[in-house]
Amino acid sequence: LWRRWRNIFDLIVANSEPVRQRLMAEGIRPVEVIENGAEPRQVRSDVVPEPTVVFAGRLVREKGVDVLLRAFAAVVEQLPDARLIICGEGPDRAAIESLVAELSLLRSVVLLGLCSNEEVERNFRRAWVVAVPSIWEEPFGQVAIEAMMNGVAVVASNSGGLAGIVRDNETGFLVQPSNVKALAAALIRILTDRALAERLGRRGHEVATANFSRARMVDRFLEFYRSLGSVRK
Repeated sequence: LWRRWRNIFDLIVANSEPVRQRLMAEGIRPVEVIENGAEPRQVRSDVVPEPTVVFAGRLVREKGVDVLLRAFAAVVEQLPDARLIICGEGPDRAAIESLVAELSLLRSVVLLGLCSNEEVERNFRRAWVVAVPSIWEEPFGQVAIEAMMNGVAVVASNSGGLAGIVRDNETGFLVQPSNVKALAAALIRILTDRALAERLGRRGHEVATANFSRARMVDRFLEFYRSLGSVRK
């Protein structure tokens, strides 16, 4: 479609640098990046005492929930009180429920099903860490900035847009997609050190507020529209 109508477009906007690079590799240009935004939040203060991981997303293979469950089984071996809360629904729900039972995680994992934005945020604000274990290249990774805006550490796959959002060892940890051992190690590192979890979360809040606010996103769009308007005059 772009090749057919390319003459009517002055600019293509990508929501991350990896998307920009992919578009340009296909000959689509000019491309600029405007990253998605989220509403700023106050840093949370009501972290639960139990070491808690939250996942939020569709229950589909590419989101890596099965990888997370296998990693969490290793977490529970060291931290029997750890909990994993899964917010989301999707076609893989039955398979995920079966894997929870197979890994003997029925007492440690809670599947909440489809949650409202308010419910997701409430769970984020009480968690020690949010996991984003996608096995495909997320174009952006909105859930990561939503977690960071709420002052929560993030462990995410080191691919796609997520690699440009989470700062390794600063706002959380990046691990290779589908690497169960690496994901488990990163989660254990945070869940055994509450001070680290809170420090990563506070820094994540600072980074998200400075770089991923909705106001900044809108300002960037206005900037490009003004520049394009000046060229057309």
